[in-house]
Amino acid sequence: MPLPKPLEVKSQTYIIYKTGIPFYDAARLIGAAHLFLGTASAEVEDKGAYWEVRGVQVNRDEEQIMWAVERLNPTNTERNLFYRNNSFQWNDFQTFFLEIDLTRRSGRKEALKAEYDVALQIGTRGFDPLTKYEILAPRSTGETKKKYKDFYQEVAMATLGRAFAARVTSRTRRQTDEMYILPVFKDRFVLSGFLDYQRSFSHPAGGWVAAVFASLSILLDLTTKKLPVVDFTYTQEVKGPTRQPIFSRSGYLGLERLCHTWQKAFQENDRNTLNLLRNIRSFLEQTSNQNTDEQVQSLARWVADFVANPNVDALTMIERLKARILAASQSQNISDAFAANRLLNRREFIKEVGNMVQSNLPEVPWEVSEALARALTFDEKGWMNQFTRLENATNFSQFIQQIEHIISRGLYREQQERGEQPDIRRALTAAKDLANKLREMSGALQDDKSFRTYKAIFLLDVLSRQRIRAGTSREQAAGSEGATAQNDNQISEEG
Repeated sequence: MPLPKPLEVKSQTYIIYKTGIPFYDAARLIGAAHLFLGTASAEVEDKGAYWEVRGVQVNRDEEQIMWAVERLNPTNTERNLFYRNNSFQWNDFQTFFLEIDLTRRSGRKEALKAEYDVALQIGTRGFDPLTKYEILAPRSTGETKKKYKDFYQEVAMATLGRAFAARVTSRTRRQTDEMYILPVFKDRFVLSGFLDYQRSFSHPAGGWVAAVFASLSILLDLTTKKLPVVDFTYTQEVKGPTRQPIFSRSGYLGLERLCHTWQKAFQENDRNTLNLLRNIRSFLEQTSNQNTDEQVQSLARWVADFVANPNVDALTMIERLKARILAASQSQNISDAFAANRLLNRREFIKEVGNMVQSNLPEVPWEVSEALARALTFDEKGWMNQFTRLENATNFSQFIQQIEHIISRGLYREQQERGEQPDIRRALTAAKDLANKLREMSGALQDDKSFRTYKAIFLLDVLSRQRIRAGTSREQAAGSEGATAQNDNQISEEG
């Protein structure tokens, strides 16, 4: 009995040439992969001048494709890119993208709008103004030859790809900032199934914050797919109150470091880093409503700056703003103060942000941080003044002295709270022992960057442990301040 013939699986390789226009290229690549292969696995490889999209030939459902396109609220012109005489143009699309020779590709040309990439719009910008000078002419001339046109098959792929772009908006009274972003991939990877992630984002702190929020959210939503995302491309238009264009731009967001951190985390199954990124996303999401307090918006801007480019200046501002929001929330209602308090509220998160700025920093001694947090808690009204002195310390030695002084006051106060006989010497000795834990690491924190980074993560650790007591009366507050001043004088005399 003859053996059955092996099952032959037919595969296809589609060629997507690059134009050098970032958003348009990304949209066409994603669109082609989804049009030809859908939820099947598409093996994508960067060949330099073009992308190869390979996969098993499958029968695609045109309704599924048009369902994705309809998310754009397309015009009739965009819908007609996919049909001719009410028939879906499968054969035309396949013939076009299977052909590797550009000179043999054919089809009618369609004009591209700014939505495909603002570099393609009529006006003072162009994809190649040196070779097509008329692109530089003003919009008002109405010159139709200024429109950039491409084969309708390419425009159809870009239209489908745009359906997977995240929409990022930021509105003020004077202008509306609208941006679309797509992930950028590298080398060789497998795209299996639809790109599934949240697609609508906004933030009152501005378009850049919203874009970072969107990019971070997309990365976390794509974690299980483990795709080699190296950056994000965008196209952006800013319009005035009457929708008149103010300015536009497109290109790359420049989030390579964020993408590298995310990719390394899922490759090494680094849960601490992934949880840190989720903590930051949660903060940006909770502060995305229009009523967010201005101080919290400022914090969001520095968080976005840190996410895009981890640096000690941004980390320091995050610490300072978080402290001031916490202090202000004691006496007034700060919108989203709770979200600010939950930002970087765990020891492992704070350690990770320190490592993102500078590796091999000493650990924050939890005993010292906890003792300092308790000491500050006793001074409900004046803790921010003491905290500011710590922030303004110019070197590690001065920083330690301030910590030792505050802790000694706190330990003395604890003795009183417990009903013990106050013993100033015992409080001073215990505070010195704790401060010596910091003095042991002085050698590793001699340069300015190391000290500033360590100071920021130390104070963030203190804030994460601090529990401010509320509900004291004026008389209680006055009595507390008087007792604190008296204790401070006694300790100073003993010192």
